Amino acid sequence: MTLADGFDQVRVADWRQFGNVDIKLHPRLTILTGANASGKSTLLGILARHLSWSRQYSYTPDRKQDGSGWAALGPRRKRRMLEDGGQWADIGALTYASGVETRINVPAAGSNMRQGYDLYMPNQQHVTGVFLSSHRSVNGNYVPVPAIPTLFSAPDEMFERYTNELRSQWQGQWTGRSPQLALKEALMAAAVFGGGGSEYVDFNPEAAAVWSGFQSVLAAVLPQSLGFMKMRIRVPDVILETTTGDFVLDDASGGVAAIVEVAWQIFLRSRGHDSFTVLLDEPENHLHPRLQREILPSLLRAFPGVQFVVASHSPFVVTATPDSAVYVLDYNEERKVESRLLDYANKAAGADETLKRVLGLPSTLPIWAETKFDDILSRHLHGSITSDQLAALRTELKENGLDSEFPEAVTHIVDEGRNKANEA
Repeated sequence: MTLADGFDQVRVADWRQFGNVDIKLHPRLTILTGANASGKSTLLGILARHLSWSRQYSYTPDRKQDGSGWAALGPRRKRRMLEDGGQWADIGALTYASGVETRINVPAAGSNMRQGYDLYMPNQQHVTGVFLSSHRSVNGNYVPVPAIPTLFSAPDEMFERYTNELRSQWQGQWTGRSPQLALKEALMAAAVFGGGGSEYVDFNPEAAAVWSGFQSVLAAVLPQSLGFMKMRIRVPDVILETTTGDFVLDDASGGVAAIVEVAWQIFLRSRGHDSFTVLLDEPENHLHPRLQREILPSLLRAFPGVQFVVASHSPFVVTATPDSAVYVLDYNEERKVESRLLDYANKAAGADETLKRVLGLPSTLPIWAETKFDDILSRHLHGSITSDQLAALRTELKENGLDSEFPEAVTHIVDEGRNKANEA
């Protein structure tokens, strides 16, 4: 699949926490992972500005004694740019699927005051897509639908109305409405004008397509254990009918509500757009680990024409599918973030191995259990390895609820013995 206006590659160097980051975007799924403050959301934000989700970047303290106070660049690079007479510093480039490239620039000069600045991309192109922030709206206070709209809006208009509510909420503003209300109004209008069951209401084929199409998407992305069957309108509520019981949409669990919110926006964008880009920040929010494993494969199946770019901490999301590009953002010896493309062996690892190898976690055990494990192991790291010694080790681990760590313990003992032999 080739996107006419999607993204192909993003490169950033010597800016904020970044040393040298080079991300070649997969046509279907690119995942950015790494520790907190490694720059995942910052990179996603560079792409999100194409989808009306611009953000301001903060100047950092400039310790050089030139009276500037705050700067976007480090003192050495800033001084070099100003000496060369430049007002904008080139920090990287973004290449689109069309092959067009735009440079990414930040102000070379600083400020005497604490304030924000924006990026300058002189050749920024149009990109169709959806940005889904990490802050899911998730159902709040129940709000009944006061009136069903008498005009059925086009999907693009419904999308803009819904995302505007989300954007206002994300910016800490209150419009007097909620994204959930916009969703329910649209679904009720779709049911009324697309139902085709009344001789008194003109049939609207687009409304029918939205009503039936979104239900097909929900059947594909909601957890199979829920047993989703269909939606029904019981004014003033939208009902989800499932094999496990019927419930009001507002009463859905946080995980189900998050999936509905994500699916609704992508579905609306898919009406009239065969291919587009979805930027998804932390899809694991509000989701049970089982749903974290299922969310990306489900979305990929439901929306075959979409390019997904995802930022995530979840090992279940990172290893979701082998047909993807997974980049780890990690700090190098100079405390600058670099990107590393994950190989297939790491992508196939289980959650524990992914947490340790990819996300840099020294252990997946609770800290108290890790301390106990180290204490037990220290008592067995001496002498030759015998069957009695291994049996005693296993018994002690089991008594402390750590029997699953026996293979790890044996590996430690073998490695310690090998190191001593080499030293001798």
